[in-house]
Amino acid sequence: MKQISQLSPPKCENIIKVRGEIRLPEGSVFYPQWKTSGSNPVYGGYQDACETLVYDTKTFDVITHKSGKSFPLGQHIKPIKVLDQELYLQGSSFINAPRLYRLDRKTGELTFATNDISQNDNAFTCRQIWAPSEDGTRIPIDCFGTLTEKQPTIVFIYGGFGRNNHSFYSPDIYSKWLTRGYSIAVIHSRGGAEYGKAWHQAGVKAGRRKVREDIASSIRELHRQDICTPETTFVHGMSHGALLAAITTISHPELVSQVICRVPISSTKDLPKTTLGRQWLDEYGDPQTSDWDNFMKEEDPLACDATPQSLSNTSWLIIGYCHDAVTAISHADSLVERVNNLGGKVTYWRYSSKGGHEGACDPSERIAHERKLWSYLSQKASETKMKATHSPC
Repeated sequence: MKQISQLSPPKCENIIKVRGEIRLPEGSVFYPQWKTSGSNPVYGGYQDACETLVYDTKTFDVITHKSGKSFPLGQHIKPIKVLDQELYLQGSSFINAPRLYRLDRKTGELTFATNDISQNDNAFTCRQIWAPSEDGTRIPIDCFGTLTEKQPTIVFIYGGFGRNNHSFYSPDIYSKWLTRGYSIAVIHSRGGAEYGKAWHQAGVKAGRRKVREDIASSIRELHRQDICTPETTFVHGMSHGALLAAITTISHPELVSQVICRVPISSTKDLPKTTLGRQWLDEYGDPQTSDWDNFMKEEDPLACDATPQSLSNTSWLIIGYCHDAVTAISHADSLVERVNNLGGKVTYWRYSSKGGHEGACDPSERIAHERKLWSYLSQKASETKMKATHSPC
């Protein structure tokens, strides 16, 4: 009888977070966000503000798979399973449901991992546009939808902590927003890491003003390119992004009609009073030093100067969780008071159920909250369209 040797199972590798930059052979710069461990790693990151895979097979030239070419434009690509011979990835966006890809680590070939060809309505598209900020820096914006005429548009912003602002798939957003002809825009402002560490560092401390300028300039560009109008602009931010949504609207109320602030950070003056807040001083600066007077007072929604009744043409949805351990409910409470004092129209959802920064703990309750949100926003969008249709020329 022949002796049969037992085959070793495929070696499974891990994903490592990385930062830096890699100059590709054609001269462009790639900004990695993650890589596989082991030899011949696959890198995932950004090239020209598009999510990209970079891989060197050691026998071929460097292989790149970029959204807009190998993947649909605007997709968020994340690794799912890493083996020694192949890498499985998931690609998705606001207009594309999650789909599984397989990268052959010998040849660099990228294929669909399953035969599932169910993709969402290809009537929707993604278009990348660029906005010149006040200092001339070009800010990339990903736009999703039919994009055929001015429509109510949710503008997603974040701009901080080296965190990238990327698309994601949500059945509620798809069915209650996009299918009604409305649009979505994702602003890749400074403060994130789409262009590496320098892009993040440009938006910290005194650079917070640049982030606000990036967002305001990007919204103006959306108006200039007829994606939306001030009356149909919905600015959406969570946590730090909510701080930016608030300060941008307070500084430029003429640009925005609707503001959504979810689990907001609304004040930076008391950061040293909490353990988590002290960890944010590298991002915001220390309010117990001249940092506060030098730059953060201008960028703090509760402390910045504002004209009385300046928010009278804006409507706000503010959402907070009483048990949020990241941003205390007092942040949301104080923002509600500030907006009311400036004449804004406020809807406040103050959830006391068990939950935190990511929403309700109970999955069914979290889904219910998300559906409630997008039902509310689609109703607001319908109202704004109705007003625009019947407004005098």
